[in-house]
Amino acid sequence: MTERTEAALRNRIDELMNAGVNADMEKLDRIYHDDIVVMDLSIDGRLMTLKKKDFMAMLEETFRDKNPEDYLWARIHSLTVSGDRGHVLISRKIPVGGPRMMIDLSIDFIFEDGRWQVTREVNFSRPDVEAA
Repeated sequence: MTERTEAALRNRIDELMNAGVNADMEKLDRIYHDDIVVMDLSIDGRLMTLKKKDFMAMLEETFRDKNPEDYLWARIHSLTVSGDRGHVLISRKIPVGGPRMMIDLSIDFIFEDGRWQVTREVNFSRPDVEAA
């Protein structure tokens, strides 16, 4: 969707979630900005920072041989658009790094080249108590 609206950004989040759980690297490559930085802070205080290529490789490995429908749960807490900038605060339950985790994501978007692209993702990961 080529609009700078909250509805268009919401659609992009849906595309991002579906591309991620389906390990659709071609779609993710268009959603993730070339300069994306992903930071994940675990509950024990470990910080992992990844660039686009490494983050996409991790997603591809994480969702290989997984049923995508098992990982579409999400709760959007906030979604805002201001000009060519967007921000989404969302919680997800996904198996990044092993078992299913509850991950709170703060995702920054820029509207560039006619589409919303993720420029930064800051995540806080903790065990999903329902999966334990």
